[in-house]
Parts: sequence; structure tokens; C-alpha cells
Amino acid sequence: MTALDDLGRRVSRWWGRASEHLVYHFAAAPGTTAPIVRDSYVRVWLTDMFLADARVRAADVFPALRCSVTMDLDGTRVTTSAVVQAPPGQEAPGPRSGSLTGWVPYTGGSVGIQACLYAVKANDSLRLALDVLGVFASVAAPTIPALAQLGEQVAKGIDKVESAIDEVGDGPRLVLDKEYALTGGTSDRLTPGHLAVINRPARDFDVSRLDLAGGQLRLDGGPLDGTDYLVLELQTTRERDDWTFPELDELVREAKEAQLRNETGRFDRLRQDLLVAIFTHPGLTHADQKRVAAGMRRELEDAGWGAAARDEVGSVADLVRFRGLPAPSEVGGLTLGDLLG
Repeated sequence: MTALDDLGRRVSRWWGRASEHLVYHFAAAPGTTAPIVRDSYVRVWLTDMFLADARVRAADVFPALRCSVTMDLDGTRVTTSAVVQAPPGQEAPGPRSGSLTGWVPYTGGSVGIQACLYAVKANDSLRLALDVLGVFASVAAPTIPALAQLGEQVAKGIDKVESAIDEVGDGPRLVLDKEYALTGGTSDRLTPGHLAVINRPARDFDVSRLDLAGGQLRLDGGPLDGTDYLVLELQTTRERDDWTFPELDELVREAKEAQLRNETGRFDRLRQDLLVAIFTHPGLTHADQKRVAAGMRRELEDAGWGAAARDEVGSVADLVRFRGLPAPSEVGGLTLGDLLG
């Protein structure tokens, strides 16, 4: 039994106790479609979090979010955790937004989201614990191969904090525990959209009065003051906007250096390692594995022929920015043998 398992069970228990007393609402984004297996990315985004008493008590109390996202990566369930809170000195009320996961290739199965919204005082022990966990959790997001290991390490720290909270009979202001799948119903279908949890009894609340404007949840066209709420967004895309891959970028730099030094044998080995790593990278969809690998092969070939200004490409992000990538149709039949030939 792992810390992630313990953490998941605790959140499920909190959700079971609280769900009848909370409003949960999922609003699908108009004009969007569900992710395509192995050809789309999924990301979970924090749109806003709000505490009613933060408005009254100014910076004395402010929201802090702990979120875990579980997905399938080629048949293996992988969980990553994030902790989000205002930096010291910036606790004043206002929208909080940002990525809770990077873009993760959708390889099938469900996407599980567990979230806890806490009320944190500026100098209490929970704030200090979340400060440490937040720094650690932020390391987990960028690199897909490290998600499982770092997710478990972060979970151990979070588990200690939440166990102490549970023992004294306290808990988060809001909690969420949902699974989203392609075959799900209206409220749990895996499709782009916003999910809101509101600290109001569901039986007394009309969700048709809600809307989002400027990233903030509104009721009847005005601010939803006087109650705690959390808004997350499920995002999908086939064209990612973040191409940060540190482990690939290191190989790019080493290959370029070997090429510049005319170290032919070393360059050939690094070139092969780099192209294989890109073509099989778990953080890229099948189409992007081929597109990035083909683009990088062309980049290395052009640099070898002395093409002008080729040294400006020192990473995958540089390749996309300065050279662009071939269209999926251009590389659809590309094999690893073709790439290395």
C-alpha cells in the first residue's frame, strides 16, 4: 500500500461525506470534441479558487489547493500531485489560475481528479507545510517518466499533513473526487470543459444561473461572493503549446557540440540516441513523436552541411519555434528504421 493509495482513500472518504452538501457542476466547452486516443493531449488547469471569508478578512485567510491527477500512460496508472497557493505577500483576494499538469498524451482509460481546497492562515503550520510541498510538487510536473516516482514522494508529505488535519476532526473547505472517461455521462464525460465545486447545498442551488467571465465564476451575472468555490478545467489539444523536454534538450546540446567539434563517432552515437529517444518518448503523441524526430533529423543534417544560423536550435522548443514541424500527413508512414537510415 502506497502513500498515494492512502491519500486517495482519504479524499474519497471526505468526498463521500461532503458531496451531498456541495454543488458539483460540469459545463462542457462548446464546439469542442473528446480527446483522440494516442493523438491528443490532456491537461488539468486551475481556473479559480475562492474563500468567502478571505474577502472579509483580507489576507488573514487565503485559499490553498492540493490536487492529484491520475491517468493511464500506455497501460500504467500514473499520478502526479500539485500544491497551489499564493506566494507570501500576495495573499490578497483575486483569481488564481495555472496549470496543474503539463500536457499528457491521452492513451485511453479514465482521468481521475482529486482536489482539496483549504483555508490557510498566513503563519500557521499548514501554510509552512504546503510551502515545502508546493516547491517539491512543482518539480513533478514537466517530465513524464518521473511522474510516478515524484508523485509518490509528494504524496507522502501531503499524507502526513492531511492525516494530522483528519485526526483533529478538521478538513478541507471543499473536496472533489471524480473520474472522467470517454463513455461517461453528462457530468463525468472526458471532454473539454469546466468543473465547479461550490460550498452550497445542491438541492437549493440552480446551476443554470452560473457562468464564467474573465476566469471568475459568476452567479446571475455578478460575483459569486459569500461562498467558497473551486473551478478547474479539463483541456484537450492535438497541438501542444509547451515543448519543454529537459532530457531531450540535453541530448540535443550534446549532439550539436559533438557535431561542432567534428567528433564523428560521438556525434553518430548521440544522433541515434536522440532520434530514438524522441521517437519513443512517452510525453509525445504518436504523431508528434514522428514530427519532432523528423524535424530534428533534418536539423542535424542541415547543421552538418553548414546551413546558416543552425546553432540557434539548442532544444526541442527551439526546433518548433525556429524551424517548425512537418505536418502529420508528411510523416505518417515514418518508421524508426527510416529515421535512422
